Order: sequence, then C-alpha cells, then structure tokens
Amino acid sequence: MTGWLADTFRLLWGALYWNARKTCHVLGGRRGHAPCQVASDSGRAGQTACEAALHYASPGRHRVVCPLLVRRPDGAWICSVDSPQVRPFWARGILLLTAAALLAFAVSTALAFGALRTLGYEISYRQVAWPPAWREFRVVQSRFHLARARAAREEGRPADALLALANAYELNPRDYAAGLLLAQLWQRGQALRSDALFARLYKDHPERREQTAQAWYRALLARGDFASILPLATERLLSAEPSAPPPAAWTQAWLFAARRTDDAQALASLLGSPRLPASLRALLELESSLPPLAAPERARALTTALSATHDPFVAHHLLRRLLEEGRADLVLPVLQAPHSPLGDREKVLLLLDTLAALGRAETRATLFRQLLARPVHPALVELLCTHLVAHPSPELLTALAEKLARDPLPPGEDALPARLAWLVACGATGHAGLAHAATEELATQAGRDRGLLTLALQPLLDGRGGFRLETALPLLHPLPLETTYALYQRYAPSRLPPP
Repeated sequence: MTGWLADTFRLLWGALYWNARKTCHVLGGRRGHAPCQVASDSGRAGQTACEAALHYASPGRHRVVCPLLVRRPDGAWICSVDSPQVRPFWARGILLLTAAALLAFAVSTALAFGALRTLGYEISYRQVAWPPAWREFRVVQSRFHLARARAAREEGRPADALLALANAYELNPRDYAAGLLLAQLWQRGQALRSDALFARLYKDHPERREQTAQAWYRALLARGDFASILPLATERLLSAEPSAPPPAAWTQAWLFAARRTDDAQALASLLGSPRLPASLRALLELESSLPPLAAPERARALTTALSATHDPFVAHHLLRRLLEEGRADLVLPVLQAPHSPLGDREKVLLLLDTLAALGRAETRATLFRQLLARPVHPALVELLCTHLVAHPSPELLTALAEKLARDPLPPGEDALPARLAWLVACGATGHAGLAHAATEELATQAGRDRGLLTLALQPLLDGRGGFRLETALPLLHPLPLETTYALYQRYAPSRLPPP
C-alpha cells in the first residue's frame, strides 16, 4: 500500500518534472543524453535504462507518463528509442494531472459534505462541490444556528437560544422571520438593540412594514415607551390610502399613546398633515376640544358625535370614552339598540364592562354564563379574560375555570395568547391557586419559564399598587392587545386629559 501511494505521487510529480526536462532537451537541440535516460548507458534503444523509473516500487507504472518505457525479456525496464528520439508526452501528463485533480476534488468534497452533514448542517452536495454555490454557505450556517436556537428553546436554555438566533441573523440578514423573532426576544433586556433591529427590518423589508410595525408596537407598548409609539403610529396612519378609512388598530394605538404623553406637537403635526383621513381628523378635533369642557358638556359632545357616526371604530372609541367619563348609563341604551355599527365581539365586551360599571351583577353573570355555554375558542377566552382583568369577579373566574377544565384550550401556538390572558386574569382577580395551575400549564405545554411568569404575576396577586406594569408585560409576550390595554387602564390609568 505504501509503495502504491509513493508511486502515485511519483507519477504526478513526474508528469510535470520529466515532461518539462524533455521539453527543454528538445528545445536545446537534443544535445547529449536525454535527461530521463541513465547517463552511464549508451543512449541506444533497448540498451539504456530509464532514470525516471529507477525509484518506483513498480517501475512499469511510469509508462503512464512515458510509453517509451518497455520491459525486456530478462525483466529489465529500458527506453525503447535512441536518445535523439526521446520526446515529452504532455497530453498524457495533463490528462493524468486533470484526473488526479478531479479525483482529489471529489474525495475532498465528499469528505467535507459528510463531515458537515454529521455536524448537523442542512447542506446539499451541490453546495459543497459547485464553487458558485459556495456563496450559499452563509445561509446554510444560518439555518444551522436556527436549528440550534430551536433546540435550546425546547430544552429551556433561553440564553443559548438567543445567542444562536443572533448568529443566524448575522449570517443571513435577509431572513426576516429570524430577525423579527430576535427583535422580539431582545425587548426583554436589550431594548435599544431591539428597537434598532425593528427599525432595520422596517426599512429593509418594505413589503412587510405593517407586520413589522405591529410587532414593534407591541414591544413598545409592553415597555411603556409611549413617546416612541406616537411617531410610529403617525407614520402608519399617514401611509394609509386617503380614500380608505383610517386603520382602526393604528388609530387606537395613537390615541392610547397620546393619552399618556404630553406631546401637543404630535397632535398639531398630525392634524396639519394633508394626508390625514377626514374621519380621523374629525375624531382628533373632537378629542382636542373635550378637556376644557365640563363633565355634562363632554358627555353631550360624545353622544352627539356617536349619533352621527357609522364607523365601527369611532363608535367603539366614543362608547369607551363615555365609560371613562362614568356615563355607563348613556352607553347601555346604545348597546341595546337593534342597530349598531359595532361588531359582535366589541359589542359583547362593551356590554359586559357596562353592566359591571352599572353594578348589575346578576345581568352581567347571566351574559357571562351564556357566553360560557359556547364551545371554547381562544378568541372567546381572550374576551372573557380581558373583561375579568378590567372588572375582577372571583365567581365568574371560577365559572370560567370550570369551563376550561371540562373543555380545555387546544394545544399549540395559536392558543398561547389566550393562555397568557387566562394567567393574567387569575392574577388580577387574586386567585393564587388558579394562577399557579395556569403557570404550570404554560410551562409544560408552551415551554415558558416558570420563574419569569411568577415574577410577572406576583404584583398582581399581591394587589400592590404603584408597581411598574412595564416590568411585567415583556415577560408575558404575546399577551392579547385588548388584555394589555385593560391592564394599563386598571393598573396605570392615564392622568392626562385626552389629546
């Protein structure tokens, strides 16, 4: 085996070395012995040994490079031509070297492919063997780190998961999904990096700006960064088609943030924009006119605007404003009227909140139990939990717990916001036993960290006032938006007048 390997290297070297020397010999006029023949021999055909073949373990292998080498009957290897007829065989040499190079390339790429696959890289042989495909290796590396991030999350190693995800996105910045997830995870402890990455995604992926903006808004809302919400919501409102109704979600976001900041310039700038939809302009002008009015006049202005609108969001907002004014008596007739621009979900949640505000416990409980008679659905659980956050009731919480015990939420990511809403409702109602059970369910079925959930929930269970809601909300992602609003309204109500 050793002799075969040594002869192979001699062949490859000889293909270059001896052909080069023979070429120089020919170009020099063929003076003297040929360089490949033993100098002490005669230089005649059949009598001269081959210097190039002397050191081979099997001299006949040199015929691959030079077919002039022959074997005499006595077994000796000699040159078959006289010294003046010795010539190079470049075609053979080039063919040999090419074949050797291709073989070495095939073996090395096969070994590399096998090693990378063994390490866990999802790579094809084409991406290893085809040089133009080597540029795809960064994407392959990114997928490798994404797989490591998923595995780390499933094994309960959030720090390792975050590091692997950061490596994956750095290797492939075009991976929008990885970038979005990384920005959401960074919001817990690295807010500046999170915002910078959200801004980068917003700029680099214009076709997904609405999705990016929604996720960014939820991150800012969870941290209570209302000053940053205003310009984001303003940009989204002004980017809508002028002829279309204003986006309800962004109108709500802008109004909610404006109530918690004292930024008169933001309102003036938005009202001064020619791209502001007419229906939104009217709503903002109404809100700006309310603070100087006395309570009865504010209620009269709200009811007048309510009777004139057919926009579902505007109607919902005005009814909520009346509830904030303590005029649930004016809200209930509107909700009980046969015709209303509100959707069923908004109408039911408003009705539950209105009955609670009016102190009609029996009617409220009847409506709540009627809703519980329906099949369990994540959207229904989110609605009921949002109501219980705003208006806690141990009796209704127990009824919902019994329903969930008989008809549990389906497994999977789609039900995760509803499970988080249920956890928060248990905490807001002060039921430690149900809150503990909800924490265990989230830990076992959704892989959430028990310690972080307990840390977020404890201030709600303790009933302490003055705690910073912004420290808890990032740990409860993805809590439904309605539930987040209800938490702010209860635990961090705005002290500022409407914009």
